[in-house]
Amino acid sequence: MSAEPRRRAPSHRHVVAALARRELAIASRQKLVRLFFLGSVVPPLVLGIILVVRVLIEKSVGTELGWDPVLQFLRIQAFPVGILALGLGTPSVSRDRAEDVLYLYAVRPVMPWHYAVGKMLAVAVPTFLLLMVPGLLIAVLRQGILGDEVRMQESLLLIAKVFVVSTFMAAAFSGISVGPSAAVKRARWALLLAIGLFIVPGGVGEILHHFLDLEVGKVIGPDDALVSVMDALFSEGTLFRAVGGIVSLSLYGFLGFAVTMARVRTEMTP
Repeated sequence: MSAEPRRRAPSHRHVVAALARRELAIASRQKLVRLFFLGSVVPPLVLGIILVVRVLIEKSVGTELGWDPVLQFLRIQAFPVGILALGLGTPSVSRDRAEDVLYLYAVRPVMPWHYAVGKMLAVAVPTFLLLMVPGLLIAVLRQGILGDEVRMQESLLLIAKVFVVSTFMAAAFSGISVGPSAAVKRARWALLLAIGLFIVPGGVGEILHHFLDLEVGKVIGPDDALVSVMDALFSEGTLFRAVGGIVSLSLYGFLGFAVTMARVRTEMTP
């Protein structure tokens, strides 16, 4: 008799993707998360209408209005996307901890970093797409409506800028939502802690900026860091704030991952 073929262990990518898909499937069944998702879709639709109306007015009047809605869209869209990230991330790890099921992952081919990356990807991917896809549609609309008035290089540059903003925003928002979820066992406390991470560092940064005249104060909070990156890419922000904002957003993502890893390594034992 021939020996039975050995079953290969799933790859790292497969394990992480399975964890992320499971988390998204659980979140999609929650009415509040679906409501937040729909709220995140509204601003891009409104912006598309504004963009078309603006172009029609400029063509009929024969002059430029001197107002680009892309930066305003990014600022507005960041708010509902941030709420969605909280809805996705804050219950994720705390739910597993409250139900004492983390040890079950230890008897499966799941390593702590698989778990942490999978949970963060479940927040980062939809967060990224809800900013990147509308940005891509904006570039296509501009290119299609304006035609020869907009060079292809400008449209590609716009897409690249939105990609940068979307990437670092997704990293920060996933860290801010998943990290607190790993720190406590109750989703409500994780939500309050995550909201505090959005508010308190920004308040400290405002004090440092206004009272001590420290430029670094404008990139301490995640909101301020995100706005600094947006301004530098789409307006007249300084290079210091752009780099500082990117570093700050990356740090929030890394800290969320580090907290999740530390908790999982402690409790993921059979």
